[in-house]
Amino acid sequence: MKNWLTIGQFARESGFSPKALRLYEKMGLIISHARGDNDYRYYDQSQLATAGRIKELKDLGFTLNEVKDLLKVDEELNSEKLHSALLKRRDLISEQADVLRNQKNQVEKILSSLSKKTQPLEAEQRRAIMSFYGNISILVTGTQGLEKTASYIQKHFKNNGKDIPIVQWNKAQALPVQKPYILVCPEAVLGDSSVEEINADVIVVKNISAHDQNLKQKYLRLFLAAGPHVTTVINADDLASVDLAGDNSIRSGRIFYFSKNKALQEQISKIGGVIGQGDDVYLFGFNLQKKEIEFKLDKILALEDEVSYLSSLGAVLTAGFSYETLRP
Repeated sequence: MKNWLTIGQFARESGFSPKALRLYEKMGLIISHARGDNDYRYYDQSQLATAGRIKELKDLGFTLNEVKDLLKVDEELNSEKLHSALLKRRDLISEQADVLRNQKNQVEKILSSLSKKTQPLEAEQRRAIMSFYGNISILVTGTQGLEKTASYIQKHFKNNGKDIPIVQWNKAQALPVQKPYILVCPEAVLGDSSVEEINADVIVVKNISAHDQNLKQKYLRLFLAAGPHVTTVINADDLASVDLAGDNSIRSGRIFYFSKNKALQEQISKIGGVIGQGDDVYLFGFNLQKKEIEFKLDKILALEDEVSYLSSLGAVLTAGFSYETLRP
């Protein structure tokens, strides 16, 4: 049985115990093969490379679920490739001004950990890497048209070959664990203490019903775990939303604005975001580029559709997509 290994042989060569290999098979990380009349389980010798990648990622502190997600994205992922990808990410971030300084520091910490290989990556660092590979959670909140915004975001991912489910907030059910996903969380439920368990990578605040301090505190519950890895998308045409963006817990991350007012172009061009006017769309900070991206829609959208579309663009502004795939 050339190139085939028993579970015992594979365990010795991979450094994993037979018990661990059975667990990995249940999780779909390494699948053995039935061979011969005795139906024994065997492994192909080529699967040792996969075992090596799993061990490398585990040594960096990734959970088994995170390892599974990363291997799905790139079957040949290893620390060298991860290191190279993060170096490119760092170079892009270096072009940005103070708004992106916190994110640059985050990547530097990850690169340092990868270079030293002396300790596992922190949870925040692992989350940042997952977002680079499209495994992110996006929260859409506000008062109107949230489902429409979520649908546009879902379409952007689909146009780029990625399926991402939309989940409606329901405190009776557990929050999704597997990324990516879009969570729709209306303003009306923000008073529930369980929203504090939400730890989204991107938070889209489409609109706020009133400029009220108590309501503002409810929104801020969503940002208890905010840090340099969190991107917040804010409606620049909504005074209450702009006031919310001034809170330090939100400013510690990255903020993008969307607006229908071209008079705000100078301010948004410095911070990053989206402006729509008629059939013209302008993107600033798209994929962390300095240059402005401009394109035309095939038709002018109705008011609510336009606001939903612009907010959805803010959610994927640095997702690495081509702007040609972002048309409604």
